Amino acid sequence: MQIKARDLIAAGWHEGRRLGPALRRARDLEDSGLDRAAVLARLEQEFPKQLAVILPRYEPAPCALAIEAETSEEAINLAAARARMEELLHSPVVRRGVLMPDTCPAGGGTATIPVGGAIEVENAIIPGAHSADICCSMFATFFPANHPTQELMDHLHKVTHFGAGGRPRGHQFTSPVLDEPVWDNPFLKGLRSRAQDFLGTQGDGNHFAYVGRIRFTDTQRAALEAAGHTELAGWIVRRDGEFNVLVTHHGSRGLGADLYKRGQVAARKWCDENAKGIPDAACWLPADSPEGAAYWDALQYISRWTRENHAVLHEALLRRIGQRALVQIGNEHNFVWKRGDLFLHGKGATPAWRDAQGRPLLGLIPLNMAREILLVLGSDHADYLSFCPHGAGRNLSRSAMLRAYKDADGELDPARVKAALAASTEGLDIRWFNGAPDLSESPLGYKDATKVKAQIARFGLATVVGEIEPRGCIMAGQAEEPYWAKARREKRAAHKAARREGVVQTTDE
Repeated sequence: MQIKARDLIAAGWHEGRRLGPALRRARDLEDSGLDRAAVLARLEQEFPKQLAVILPRYEPAPCALAIEAETSEEAINLAAARARMEELLHSPVVRRGVLMPDTCPAGGGTATIPVGGAIEVENAIIPGAHSADICCSMFATFFPANHPTQELMDHLHKVTHFGAGGRPRGHQFTSPVLDEPVWDNPFLKGLRSRAQDFLGTQGDGNHFAYVGRIRFTDTQRAALEAAGHTELAGWIVRRDGEFNVLVTHHGSRGLGADLYKRGQVAARKWCDENAKGIPDAACWLPADSPEGAAYWDALQYISRWTRENHAVLHEALLRRIGQRALVQIGNEHNFVWKRGDLFLHGKGATPAWRDAQGRPLLGLIPLNMAREILLVLGSDHADYLSFCPHGAGRNLSRSAMLRAYKDADGELDPARVKAALAASTEGLDIRWFNGAPDLSESPLGYKDATKVKAQIARFGLATVVGEIEPRGCIMAGQAEEPYWAKARREKRAAHKAARREGVVQTTDE
């Protein structure tokens, strides 16, 4: 009697996508004259018995809240973020989660990790939990405070690059990071040109280049020294506590986006073969599998590349002004970190544990372009997975926030936008690389910075040891409207106005 699927299941194989190929191979072996025992023995060599099908948790893993909603708007925002996080916490590899003070939904479908969310995962890497903007991170350079803001901003505007795509040919940066022997990794294969093209670019959205100034107090210097950060503490003494600071915020650009896509495909395939009922955003690769190990190695390269992406821009500015970096610090907030045997995933969550030397990590927390950037020592608060927030977060989506500044035709009112920007960024040198402002990235688009600072302290997430005060900021902004788009928009508005007045327009077009 020909071998059947139930025979393989009885012998220890499990239902799943691997069962069909295994059954076809078993029948081929059987047709070659092998007896049933020999067929099963040979089959196990070629098709190792699949683990039992993995199912989602019946009850979600626990989630700690390092956030308090104080208004109805904040309560709605938090409820939406908790709903998405609870879906993710049904994943069988997730042990627990946390939501930070900057929590807000990240869009997407079922189990999409919210901004300000972090999870603790056992023997697995979940691409969806670090998101497509892998290694989105902060990087700060402290240098002498003897240059006026406008001079710094003029030079910075010339060396940075915002917007879609990479740098044009002839204006690209080079770096030893491009020549690392990583391009045989299956998740990075063929991406070296992407690494070259995007080096020295900052993208769009909430990414920025920020020029600020900081003056440390004696108390802050003593706290840094006591925490083991003696290099910065020493420069504070030598420079009388005052520095200019360049802070950049961006991720791994198109290179990281390509890695994420490949990781997501591999994770979806593994879960399709070994699990049931796992949403796309919760699919994982076992960390101890060949695929998981290769993906982990690729993530480590992306971390190095992204730090270099920051560093080349900082070095370009310093060369133009004839200065050198005194101290540089940085941290990721969209990434996967390994602590012991566990993998911590953060989407907009800043590590706040201790480094390999036992020192509290130094972290950078921006609030908005018109507010200070916090320099913090992590509190290593285990109840909250030893994270702190990555910024201020949002209570409203970009589109919802912009509605209040639109006219009757649904178009942004330029006069109201200009007035709102002027009021919220008064006294600062604010520039939009692509020409037109993006009101959703102004201070008006973000949560109350003072409340976020208060909740960092209330939940014991980190200790502030310095505040970088704003002087100027460059963001991508919006591309200037092409003449033909403006003409079409004005024609549409005129037609709507005529219809409201009961006038019928005719046209030969």
